[in-house]
Amino acid sequence: MKIVNSRKRKAISPVLATVILIAITLIAAIAIAGFVFGLFGSFTSSAQVTATVTQCTIANGGAAGAQSLKCILSVSNSGTSNTAVTACSIQVAGVPAGGAETGTTALTAGSSGSASTCTTSAATYTEPAIGSQAVGSLTLSNGATVPFSGVWS
Repeated sequence: MKIVNSRKRKAISPVLATVILIAITLIAAIAIAGFVFGLFGSFTSSAQVTATVTQCTIANGGAAGAQSLKCILSVSNSGTSNTAVTACSIQVAGVPAGGAETGTTALTAGSSGSASTCTTSAATYTEPAIGSQAVGSLTLSNGATVPFSGVWS
């Protein structure tokens, strides 16, 4: 007696399965290469701000012999997102002396050479020596902090 299997199995051909596997592999490879080599970097935007000191000066005078510290900065944004300088700080002997930022504060994406001035006037710190290092930082509207350094003159 002969047993007849009435149910026949159907499947895709080995050639079609191979083509599907190769397509999936290529799509995965392109996606991984895009993230690794930055091909999809245009979908993210960030501000990349740098500050270069043009001049830092010390001026005596004011009420009760208060000193005024002023750093003039050249600020540029090479990133792809706009930002603004919201605050600044100058440090004297490692102690923040506070500060008020004046000048051009809006930094558009791709801008270079915008002027920014960080000024502080408080009598609670020791006057820095001329020729010593001036250190400070700018605070941006996106929460980032950009350090700067120069020489007191």
